[in-house]
Amino acid sequence: MTTRTVYVCAAVVCAAATLAAADSTRDVFAVGVLRRDGIVIPFATFDGRRWRNAWPAPQSSPIVPARLDDVPKRWWGPAGPIATWHTLVNASERPIRVTQPDWVDVHCARHLALRTDYATGGAVPTQTEQPYPKDGLAASQAGRVQPIEDLAPTALELAPVVPVLLGAFNRAERDTASRTNHPMSRAQYEHIQPAFEAIYAFGTSPRFYYIEAIRAYRLLGQRPDECVAMAFGTGWFVREGASVRPLVMFVDLLSCDRHGASYMLPLGVVRSADRLFWMAQFSGWDHERYAVLELTPKKVDVMVSTWGGGC
Repeated sequence: MTTRTVYVCAAVVCAAATLAAADSTRDVFAVGVLRRDGIVIPFATFDGRRWRNAWPAPQSSPIVPARLDDVPKRWWGPAGPIATWHTLVNASERPIRVTQPDWVDVHCARHLALRTDYATGGAVPTQTEQPYPKDGLAASQAGRVQPIEDLAPTALELAPVVPVLLGAFNRAERDTASRTNHPMSRAQYEHIQPAFEAIYAFGTSPRFYYIEAIRAYRLLGQRPDECVAMAFGTGWFVREGASVRPLVMFVDLLSCDRHGASYMLPLGVVRSADRLFWMAQFSGWDHERYAVLELTPKKVDVMVSTWGGGC
């Protein structure tokens, strides 16, 4: 091997290592939920392969660092200290800067967080509103997050989803009914098409859907606003070409005040190394949590589920 060849090989190896390091750096980032009052709560970091959360969990009496530089390095995880976040709000991205560490009430707990210079376009709710409204997702890198679509129940693309939802809903409700005292017989409710309440979607082919749907059960003589029970279903579906199939479906049998229901607030989607991650908040009247889910055409896996606070 000539000296020139050695130099060329060394240069190629060096360039490859530099590119690998750059890719590795690009795939190390953090995400947080952006509250309407400009507070960011970090809830997950990605090291290029795995997700985890190092940010402190909600506490009754948290000790708040005086300055951003005082935040313990272990709290940041592999992304390191983050003074500037990039928010995706109404499908538009912009940078926001941290002004100081702080804490916020999340239901019956206090969560350590980061106050920023973000200003919402509308009115700021009082701190007593729970779950506190969120404006979107914050990421430590620009250009990371893509928006999730919020579909109307009348969207034409949902026509092939309707019969698939009915079948998945019925199977999930049978499982629930086997463990609870259902007020109706299967013959009475399995022909009733569940009503869409929320439909979120992302992608083309595959195209993923997250659906919340209900069936309310009434006795003879009850008014339309009355019921004896409500089947509340949540599920993931995927469409590839003309084919639609369920990935996972759960149905809870609730009282008519919906106590115990948990609703999704989609925050955004992130792609990394040919993997698709869906970020969302799941919350009810007394709790909230923030999740990272990996979606594939065959399954949905929870990567991180971070407790936001509860009563």
